[in-house]
Amino acid sequence: MCYVHGTSSLSLVQGPSMMKRKLPSVLWYNMGIVITACLYLISCNNEIPSPDTPLDKINENANSTAIIEANRMEIPRLKGGTYDQFIVKHARLRDNSNKMFVNFCMEYDQLKKASRWTAFRWDIDNTYDSNCGRAGDFAADPDVPAKYRVGNGYFKGYQRGHMLASEDRQCSVSANAQTFYMTNMHPQFGRFNGYDDNGSYVWVNAEGFVRKLYQNWRPANNATDTIYVVKGGTIDKATQIMGYTSNSSTSNIIVPKYFYMALLYKTGKSQTQGGYKAIALWIPHTEDDTTAGKAIARKYAISIDELEEKTGIDFFCNMPDNLEKIVESNYNLAAWGWQ
Repeated sequence: MCYVHGTSSLSLVQGPSMMKRKLPSVLWYNMGIVITACLYLISCNNEIPSPDTPLDKINENANSTAIIEANRMEIPRLKGGTYDQFIVKHARLRDNSNKMFVNFCMEYDQLKKASRWTAFRWDIDNTYDSNCGRAGDFAADPDVPAKYRVGNGYFKGYQRGHMLASEDRQCSVSANAQTFYMTNMHPQFGRFNGYDDNGSYVWVNAEGFVRKLYQNWRPANNATDTIYVVKGGTIDKATQIMGYTSNSSTSNIIVPKYFYMALLYKTGKSQTQGGYKAIALWIPHTEDDTTAGKAIARKYAISIDELEEKTGIDFFCNMPDNLEKIVESNYNLAAWGWQ
């Protein structure tokens, strides 16, 4: 797995070091024991909990602590293959400030030239509206090695569908511009992702519906409330791939058969389920679906557990296990105001 932080990258897999001097065999044996033990501990990610560890401290499926951003609440379990690149995007929180924030993260499959998921937060700071509009141009992501990049013209016949929407990052020009990297896009039908004379379609409706949720809740709740969001298209299972774009043999890009959203809401007002609630949307990538408003939730809502079963992705793995099992196993439309 390759980790990219800004423009620098760090490979987490290193080859054996070169030894110039011959060492005694007993020393080689002892070194082998130490190395084996270290590798075992690294592979565990977390300390093995003792029987006395509080339940809210046990997390056996969390991401490795070797990468700070991978332990953020919104980040799914990293697949961590050789060509699975974890990308973190930092941006200015305000155009007139030097304060930086984590704009979004993603896991990018270099061989498939597609992101597995894009994860971000809505909180009191990054939902501030500076009215910066669409500040970016569609472009290849400079954090991806050149031979694995997707260019602006690779989605022939489809729209460039944002995962983190431009409208969801209006807090600064730099934050908005990053949403236009092609790593944040999937090919989508125009009559799925946008508008025309007949009205708006289901994906853009779902984005606006979920966005309005936080806009409505924020004034009524305290400033610590946060919604953790993961969005993506299906790229891993053959039965969940609709086809490929048709530019050329070198730039064919997966067209997902389904798109999803995973939402985790944390409030300081309620201690039910630790103050957390979760829900997912699983939406077929079809044309002419004009479902809007609460009908989206009634038609497409599922639990996080169900979404994990469909995608093979472990969402919100950094939650304590006792909370994760409860929160991900159920959803309640009324609790979200979507009944």
